[in-house]
Amino acid sequence: MNLKAVLLEQMDACYDEMSWFVPLNIAIDGLSAEQAAWKTGDSNSIWQIVNHLIFWNERYLNRFKGLPLSQEEVNNDDTFDCTNPNETNEEWQSSVLQLHRVMSDWAEAIKECDEVKFHSAAYKESDSPWSSVIANINIHNAYHIGQIVEIRKTLGVWDSKNGVN
Repeated sequence: MNLKAVLLEQMDACYDEMSWFVPLNIAIDGLSAEQAAWKTGDSNSIWQIVNHLIFWNERYLNRFKGLPLSQEEVNNDDTFDCTNPNETNEEWQSSVLQLHRVMSDWAEAIKECDEVKFHSAAYKESDSPWSSVIANINIHNAYHIGQIVEIRKTLGVWDSKNGVN
């Protein structure tokens, strides 16, 4: 199995293929805006986590494609932002669609990419190759998917038939 195939397999496991853990599309499926916005204490809501995933996946995808970044310096806490506490189901579905788009675009970019790119440096200031960066993005996504499932369990809106008792 070549490097591209491994990265695609990881991406698919995180996004839409049931594997060792629940994929993102199942983790967020069927949530209402109210459920997605629910939070307790200082923890982030599912919606905030989705915003965070959109931000970082889109940012690295744009960098991977050689597109300009929207901003150079980023405060990670700001990437969890939900600016309007009264979001509607339409706005939640818009966020879900945006996340689906960026995840699909990532998979497509990897499929279309020349294998050589995976060995090239992802940053000017570092030798970290794109393969390592993409693998870490997948790990980051998996971490937050676990959080989403745990929040759903706490909220009482997780069906164990979707995986993870």
